Amino acid sequence: MSRKLFSVLLICMVLIASISTTVNISSAASLPSMPPSGYDQVRNGVPKGQVVNISYYSTATNSTRPAKVYLPPGYSTSKRYSVLYLLHGIGGSEGDWFADWGGRASIIADNLIAEGKIKPLIIVTPNTNAAGPGIGDGYENFTKDLINCLIPYIESRYSVYTDREHRAIAGLSMGGGQSFNIGLTNLDKFAYIGPISSAPNTYPNNRLFPDGGAAARQKLKLLFIACGTNDPLIGFGQRVHEFCVANNINHIYWLIQGGGHDYNVWKAGLWNFLQLAEQAGLTDYNAPTPPPPTPRSAFERIEAEDFNNMMGIQNESCEEGGVNIGYIENGDYVVYSRIDFGDGANEFQARVASGSSGGKIELRLDGIDGTLIGTCTVPGTGGWQNWVDVKCDVSGVSGIHDLYLKFTGGSGYLLNINWWKFGKTAVIPTPTPTPISNVRLGDVNEDGDIDSLDLQYLKRYVLRKIELTETGRKNADVNRDGSIDSLDVNVLKRYILRVIDFFPEQ
Repeated sequence: MSRKLFSVLLICMVLIASISTTVNISSAASLPSMPPSGYDQVRNGVPKGQVVNISYYSTATNSTRPAKVYLPPGYSTSKRYSVLYLLHGIGGSEGDWFADWGGRASIIADNLIAEGKIKPLIIVTPNTNAAGPGIGDGYENFTKDLINCLIPYIESRYSVYTDREHRAIAGLSMGGGQSFNIGLTNLDKFAYIGPISSAPNTYPNNRLFPDGGAAARQKLKLLFIACGTNDPLIGFGQRVHEFCVANNINHIYWLIQGGGHDYNVWKAGLWNFLQLAEQAGLTDYNAPTPPPPTPRSAFERIEAEDFNNMMGIQNESCEEGGVNIGYIENGDYVVYSRIDFGDGANEFQARVASGSSGGKIELRLDGIDGTLIGTCTVPGTGGWQNWVDVKCDVSGVSGIHDLYLKFTGGSGYLLNINWWKFGKTAVIPTPTPTPISNVRLGDVNEDGDIDSLDLQYLKRYVLRKIELTETGRKNADVNRDGSIDSLDVNVLKRYILRVIDFFPEQ
């Protein structure tokens, strides 16, 4: 009987260990837990963030790829934000986590920010199937796309922290496996990892922890593993959990009783992960402010997609090479930080295209409603890739400023921009006229006297027999009419014969 009782107790201990939560954050005692009713519903009076579409060039696929970016309410380039890279499942796309039928991630974040449970942060949802010609496994290739292309793109265009302590990765199903695979093998880039319902693509433990877990024990600030108890894929996350228990790696393992492989589990997992990451330090915004970016010359060509902030626009492939910005509507804008205008500019030039009737580009300094230095009109060009150059005058600008290109026009898409630059038009000074006192009318041969020799020189010049010096020609125009001809010959002859005592206007 004692052996049977011991066996029962041993089994119970194993079961408890397999579903227990190991946490290294004392303030997270009430989490994880099931979220309250309405946590994923739009609430009146709650400020709403903005979900924008972006596209970026990927060297992992040699193509332009899409993603979506959640900017929290009140997003400002004067502040910096942490970033969560949130991954969808197999067969999904970058829009799944924000869809009403899907993850409702923006609504969940808006509500948590309004409740004061998390600080504002940016959420990026890429397409995690980085497929292309010659690529065998697009989901595996996504690691290169994320690390080498998407993260640098986000960090060059949004006001974000760029260290691991302010960067997180999480995902569902296939994206949960990718969160394990990318996060645990790139701990120099991610301190917070949140796999939910991870799929069979999850690496073996010896690949996730090649050093036996030493780096994870040292560097992880949060590892949150979640799954529903009725999920047929439960074993993949459980296997990693058991390794963490055996190797003393702090983590949280949360099982949702009765939960399946669906958004009821995934939304609840995200709700918990955002708060746990907050408590672990993801949105610790007390880090020192980084130095401002290096100024860029206004007089060198700047690619339109090399902006620092924007609203509404998207990147797309450009038939002239690279990418351009497009899908521009009335009220959209892009910002280029610290543009150096030197001692002044007086011309703006842009490479543009429009498949509609076009629009206008307002050039403003240091704010969307800042000083207006010029307005450039963009006509319809007959196609979104039919490129032309447009120019406009500018004034009242010198020194270093943030440049805002604000787009105005009618309804629908207005225009595309490939690149832009400013210029200085050369000012040609007005020549100073030679004083009259330097001209001695009548002295055609420049010998100091006015006599018959000068008359002979003038006649021969009029007949194209000789050439005169510049001074000689000025002296030969005795009637001051701007030309040297027979009239001058007649006037000079009369002067030499003393018929007249002075030349006209003298």
